[in-house]
Parts: sequence; structure tokens; C-alpha cells
Amino acid sequence: MWSGKAKVRLACVVAALVGAVLPFVDVASARAEPFRFTILYAQGTTELGETQGRGGMARLAALIRKERAEHGTVLVLHGGQTLAPSVLAFYDQGAHIIDLLNGMTIDVMAALNREFHHGDDRLMTRAFEAGFPFVTTNAVDRSTGKPLDGLEDSVVLKAGPFRVGVLAATPTLTRETTRAPRTEFRDPVAALAAKAKALRADGVDLIVAMTGSAGDTHKTVMAARATMNLADILLYQDRGVQASHTIKDDFLSATVAAQGAWVLALDVTMDRKTDGAAVWSTVVRVLDSASVTPDPAMDIRAKAYAARLDSMLNIEVGRLDGALDTRRDAVRTGENAFANVVADTLRTALDADVGLFNGGGVRGDREYADGAILTRRDIYAELPYHDVGVVLSVTGQQLLDSVEAGLSAVEHVQGRFPHLSNARVVADVSKPPGQRVKEISVGGRPLDRKAHYRLATSSFLANGGDGYGLLSVAPRLVEDRAADFVSTQLIAHIARTGVFAPRLDGRMVVTR
Repeated sequence: MWSGKAKVRLACVVAALVGAVLPFVDVASARAEPFRFTILYAQGTTELGETQGRGGMARLAALIRKERAEHGTVLVLHGGQTLAPSVLAFYDQGAHIIDLLNGMTIDVMAALNREFHHGDDRLMTRAFEAGFPFVTTNAVDRSTGKPLDGLEDSVVLKAGPFRVGVLAATPTLTRETTRAPRTEFRDPVAALAAKAKALRADGVDLIVAMTGSAGDTHKTVMAARATMNLADILLYQDRGVQASHTIKDDFLSATVAAQGAWVLALDVTMDRKTDGAAVWSTVVRVLDSASVTPDPAMDIRAKAYAARLDSMLNIEVGRLDGALDTRRDAVRTGENAFANVVADTLRTALDADVGLFNGGGVRGDREYADGAILTRRDIYAELPYHDVGVVLSVTGQQLLDSVEAGLSAVEHVQGRFPHLSNARVVADVSKPPGQRVKEISVGGRPLDRKAHYRLATSSFLANGGDGYGLLSVAPRLVEDRAADFVSTQLIAHIARTGVFAPRLDGRMVVTR
């Protein structure tokens, strides 16, 4: 704990890389000759190329290089959320991302929920491949209570005579949205507080924490900071925000949009008072990647990765008969035509009584016009995860409980929303969770709670993902290894006729 308060002065300048830095006012109680350094922050860089002249790997690399050339000591912090989802990550589980980031002189990367999407074993593999440390302060190996192999619970960086500690809070919701059996996701507030205290006792001068918005983890950490000294700076992901920052009680919290379209630059000035306490101030710049020329070497490497898959991914699968909406709200709050076909395809391919798929498994987040030609790229973008079909034996009561679990967080637009095949549900989501299903039938007949049904679902849900924990104990009639990827099954389904005609048919009636 510092003996004196850090005096933080913020000025946000939306500027190009050559934008002017506002003049600093030295902290009155500090000595002369303060040390100045820059913290760069970007997150969610899943896309290889730019969009409308912004973002992409080559522009991010150029921006980092320019900042290092112009500002001396620069600490580059990557906020994670980058190993998934993307079409290419479907094939290599994010290995190409690590390869590209290795060429950008990243200092630390946070391991947040999307880093765990391919499982904790894959994450550990990516961490060993990285030329920079992965950090998660609250996700530990459940068998040892220590960080997963290849990961760290904190990293301390040097900035001149000062030490900067970097922490990361992985959202606890990750335990429900990924298959990470080796990992225990502990309370992020308690973990940050304990590690921050230990770092300060060890002489660390400034603590920066990174986190995401899943489960409102960023809000939880910000609220806890009012009474607990978790960090001096919090850098976080927040969907739909280009860039924002706030300051309260000597605590800076800031966010920036994904894909490197904009990058946060914190120009920090640090010094010590006569009693040894650190004091600091900062200027916040928002860097526009449109102002830099893409790094030529990184551009070649990123395009090489994209080219490897183009010939295969651009193969046409079929023509769309009717408009289609796979936007986030459309697949997570009610019946959806695309999700209907996914559930139908699972059930048919696996010869089951009922099909179940979660809205969060659909990730395209776009609208398609009637008559659009769908390619393999489109299908993999919609279904980017390595989920395969599994058949479980469930009782009618277990099926009902599963649907209730899927409807339990509709108001929060969570990915667990249930999409069914050969079943019909009438639900009232104004009722309390667990009491929302009013009617449910299978094959046109009322659900028999004591009967056993063959349930076709994804391996993700069968393993208890997205709040479907009760499915993890159901007997398996068809194992993961005996089925194809869900995306592969859907591609085969569309290719049989060359026409894709998803429809709403009233199988899920949701009232509010």
C-alpha cells in the first residue's frame, strides 16, 4: 500500500500517432527528473486483416513499432480475447495468432475467457509457443492451486527505476462456457487483492490489471476497487465501446475497441517522494490505426495465413432461400431459423429423439440477404468451435431441467439459450428462473418426465458448458470421437440439395 496517494491527471486525446502529447504538470511533492514511459493496450485481435482502413495485424504491428521508436520505454499489454473465435482458429486453435503476436514485441498478454475456448490443454500449448508471458491471476490448476503450466499469476516489468506489476482477472463465467476440466476459476476480486498486496509488499510501484466483460467481471472489479486496493489501473474489454476512461479515487479504468482499430496509450510519469512513496500521473491518448501504414513484413505474414485457407473456404456450399439473421440478440433471446437447422441437423445425423443446441454456439453475428451464396467460410464463421455431436440418454425431467437452465438468463442475452429439434416449448421469461417453461412436448406429444429420450447435442453442452451441468452426468450413447464437427454436419446437410432454407416454425414460443 502506498504511503501517499497517487495523483492522477487524465487528458484523453483522440490523435494520430504523431499527435501532440499534452504537457505534464509535475506532482508538487515529487523530485525533479521524473521517469516517463508509455503503456500500450489492445485487445480482441482475432482478425488478420483491416476493416475499412483500420485494425488488423499489420496496422497494429506498425503502431507498436512507431510508439517504441518515438516514446522510449513502452510496455505493450495485450488484453487477450484473441485465441477464439475465428475461422482460422477453428483449424489451429489460435496458433497463428501467437505466431503473429510474437513478431510484435508484446510484453504481456491476459488469458481471459476466449483464451480457454479450445480447452486448457490447448491454452497451455499456446502459452509455451508465445515469446511473451500469459497471465491469469485467478485461474489455477485445480490439482496444485498454482498457475497452469506455461502461465503466470502476475508479471513484473521494469520501467526505468520503477517496477510495474501486471495482473489479469479471468471471468469466472469461463467455467461454464469452455471445456477446461483442469482449471479452477477463483473469485477474481479476492485473487487480485491478494496478489496486489503481495506485489506491493515486494516493492512493486504501479499495478495494472486486465480483464473482460463476460459476466460483468470488469464492473465487479471496478466496484470492489472502492474498498480494496486491487490495482491502480484497470484495462478492460467492453463490447461496443470505441474508447473510454474514467478516474475516481486515484484509480484509472479504461477500455478500447477490439481488433486494434484503436489502441490506448497511457503516457505515465513516475517519481518518488522523499519518503520513498511512488507518485504518478498520466496522459491518455487514443491512437487511430488508420493513421499508420501497415507493417510490410507483418502484412505479408498475415496474408500468407489467410491465403492458405482461401481456396478451401471459398468453396460454395449452397444458396440461401430466404433472409437469415444470426446476430447476437437473434440467437440468444428467441427462436432462430439458423439455430433450428443446426439442432435439426444434429438430431437427424445422430438418429436422436430430440436435438439441443445453444445460441452462443452461433457466432456469425450478421444478416444474410435472400439468395445469398453460402461458402464454407460462412458456415465456419457461424460455427467456429470444435464441437462434435454427442447423443445422451436423458429422462424427460432432465430434458425439462436443461431447457429451464437454458432459459434462466434470457434477460442477460447469454449464450445458453436453448434451440430444440422435434420439440416444442412455450415459456414465460417474466417468471423466475427455473419456473419459465409452461409447456413442453416431444414429437408432438406432451413430455413424459419419467421416459428416456435420445438427446443429440454438442460436445460442449454434453460436457456441461454454458450452464448445462446436469448433462455432464447423463449416460452417453454416442461419444465425441464417433461423430463429426457440427459445422461439418451442417455443410453436408446444405450440400445435399444446394439450397439452404431455414425457417421459423413456432417450436420455441417465448413471452415476456
